[in-house]
Amino acid sequence: MVQKMLSSLYSWVAIVSIVIIVITGNSFYVVNTLDELAALEARLFTTNRVISSVNNLHVAILRAESGQRGFLLTQDEDYLDDYNDTLNHINGLIDQVEITGLASDLPEQVDRIEELLELSRAKINGMIEVVELARAGEMASASSLLNSNRGLILYDRIEALFEAIDNSERDMQGQHLASLMKLRKDSVNTLIISSLTTVLLIISIFILLKMNVRESLRHQHSLEEINSDLENKIEERTQELRVYSDELARSNRELEDFAFVASHDLQEPLRKIRAFGNRLESGYADVIDERGQDFLKRMLNAAERMSMLISDLLAFSRVSTRGKDFEDVNLNSVFSDILSDLEIAIDESGANVSVDDMPNILGDKSQIEQLMLNLLSNALKFRNPDIAPEIIVSCSTPDDEELVNVLHEEQYDWTKITIQDNGIGFDQSFSEKIFAPFQRLHGRSEYKGTGIGLAVCRRIVERHNGQISALSQPGKGACFTIIIPINGEPFASTTSEGVVSND
Repeated sequence: MVQKMLSSLYSWVAIVSIVIIVITGNSFYVVNTLDELAALEARLFTTNRVISSVNNLHVAILRAESGQRGFLLTQDEDYLDDYNDTLNHINGLIDQVEITGLASDLPEQVDRIEELLELSRAKINGMIEVVELARAGEMASASSLLNSNRGLILYDRIEALFEAIDNSERDMQGQHLASLMKLRKDSVNTLIISSLTTVLLIISIFILLKMNVRESLRHQHSLEEINSDLENKIEERTQELRVYSDELARSNRELEDFAFVASHDLQEPLRKIRAFGNRLESGYADVIDERGQDFLKRMLNAAERMSMLISDLLAFSRVSTRGKDFEDVNLNSVFSDILSDLEIAIDESGANVSVDDMPNILGDKSQIEQLMLNLLSNALKFRNPDIAPEIIVSCSTPDDEELVNVLHEEQYDWTKITIQDNGIGFDQSFSEKIFAPFQRLHGRSEYKGTGIGLAVCRRIVERHNGQISALSQPGKGACFTIIIPINGEPFASTTSEGVVSND
């Protein structure tokens, strides 16, 4: 069960999600705790400022009053130093109390502070009035004001407000300190729980990873055993295929040798048949009656066809057995020589042949010449009798779709050669049949030939690791397309499976 969970992608996603949730929760809690600590510290700071500013104002009033009484009793100006110094700073102290009071956490504190400030200003003004009367020499009036209940009542009210403000702020300070201690205690407890949770989670993940590694190693060992068995089976199969391949190669060589020897040996008796037939035709024409001459003519025609078939069979077998090493072939020079050889046929048919600029390729020059000669000869042969042949030989780079069914696509650089004519054409359903040996689409009386020329063309192209195909419609000409490597090598040096996929 655990192994299945570990092997499931969703299980690992869930585990990672839990880890992220725990870490994120802890992070949010830490951030929230820090925010609360900062808020409590700010409140404590505000409370301390209120208490400190109120106490400073209280002390300042007491010092001013003490200096005032000393001066009135002794008439000594030195007692007015603290009094004057206090008056110089009293406005700043009042402003400070007012500002800090606005930041207090107690809503009723603002009203108390405003009342305190009004009483403090009244108290200060009263002290100033008494001192100024005394300085003016009106000691009686000054003493009268000093000993009146007015100053005492103000001081009592100020003292009561001081105590109320100080006590309420200290109570608030105590609450803040209690909240701070509670938050600290909770933070420690939560930190301990979070640490334990994180440690347990890390240990759990470590255990799961350990189990996963162990399971992976087990699967790896299983795969290694399976791979070892597959390698042994592949090796056995490879040896069998190598034996079959060697046997097939030997059989092919024997068949090719047989075809060559048989074709070569058949030529000798065939030449004798044709020689003696020609002698009968020339020396005994007056002795043989008309029916015998007809038989003799048929015999000589059959012997000629037999000779052509044997010659073509030899050419077909020699594509593989007598192929030459590849060399740099200038296709422009090849087409120039072919057009020169076909000059008479071109003139007689009134054909117009145009050839694009061609690249150089690596190949068997004699076979490339035979390939192009066969295709151009067919374009001249299978023409409409009433229309002058138009033959266009073009060259381009094949696109990716055209190279899909060609093996070694990435191994070579490719070029595409097309030979387009306006001849009689053929039905597209015969596009593969025309490349088979001795397959003809027309009678011998219409067009001469043995039907092996295009089979030779395909064999030459395949030896060059290329592909040849035909596209045509009856009466609308034919287009032969050759896709061939520019930097190729003989077929036998690359693969024994064939060049073109026949899917």
